Amino acid sequence: MTLRPSMAALLIVVVVAGGACRSGSETTTTAQTTTSTTTAEPTTTGAPPSSTTSAPITSSTSAAEQTVQVLLAPFSELGPEWVERVFPYGETADTLGTSPGGEGLLLGPEYGTQTPDGTWWFLDAANLRVAHFDADGTYLDEIVLPEDLLVDGQFFQFQMPQGLDDGSVVAFGLRSEDTTSLLRIADGVASQALFAGAIPLQTTDGELLYGFSLEDQLPRALDPGDVVPEVTEFFGARDGSRYMVRIVEDQALVALPDAGVTRVLQLRFSEDPEVAVRAGVEVDTGADGTLYILLYGAPESDETLGVGAFVTVGPDGNVSEAEPIVDPFSLSDPGSPAHLGVTPGTATPWIMVVGEDGVHVFTRGG
Repeated sequence: MTLRPSMAALLIVVVVAGGACRSGSETTTTAQTTTSTTTAEPTTTGAPPSSTTSAPITSSTSAAEQTVQVLLAPFSELGPEWVERVFPYGETADTLGTSPGGEGLLLGPEYGTQTPDGTWWFLDAANLRVAHFDADGTYLDEIVLPEDLLVDGQFFQFQMPQGLDDGSVVAFGLRSEDTTSLLRIADGVASQALFAGAIPLQTTDGELLYGFSLEDQLPRALDPGDVVPEVTEFFGARDGSRYMVRIVEDQALVALPDAGVTRVLQLRFSEDPEVAVRAGVEVDTGADGTLYILLYGAPESDETLGVGAFVTVGPDGNVSEAEPIVDPFSLSDPGSPAHLGVTPGTATPWIMVVGEDGVHVFTRGG
């Protein structure tokens, strides 16, 4: 499957798409914002990598620094260990909504997330609500956003939801070049807090939120109860450890400062490992500190070909074999880089695709 036009904007260090903001039949679009690879630098530096391998790093081969080749394959079906669940679109409360996206497109929700109880929360922008489903996909309830949380009293402009350890759900919305809004759903009530800086919040350790400032491209940490962003060198994982993942050209640079290791993941095309791949990256963490990494992009030999991989990096720096992934894009995709998540408190990752018939969630067991 060929890449959508918006895909080119995703092949960067940190991918943050403004997406479409919808209400009823009206649509407004915010500009896509990115962190450029031309100015990004790895968080940690050191001597050249000690070796290069395409096999997983094991305890016998690991070193403080090591280069690993990761092969990105054309989009395909996920393996049998992945279980698919579909949250369909419809007109009833127990289904998710769509709204016009221009040129005859119908855009789905601004993705979803899980809280520690395993329940699902979707930013159902078309219906101006956050829709709540149980772990098995049965509809539970909804939190309708009041007018004062909507832009101009009518537009839902939040994206990239995150589930926190206290059971609350947060999402962000860029309100200007120097202001971000933080939406919080707690105890069935929606509230909003504004803070200085344009900071797309893309991940959490369960307590703090993390993202890169669009002004200086430096990482930030944010306490949802304080909403004063602070510069940080590393993001926090769910187990309390620290990490950083950056894309620089055709490499993903992984730093695990608490383990004293770095990994350079060389991104290559599975059908011709001599061909480099330019890719975007999404990262989430498991309860034991494992990094779950979703990569998607295009080989330099064919920029119309979509390729991707799912790979893990253990707390000790062990890199798994790359798995092929399903095409994470569709004509109903609102554009947010929010495909990857992990059920809080577990080592159960999921990949979410906002499809044309509903939101598809692929969960890997074991």
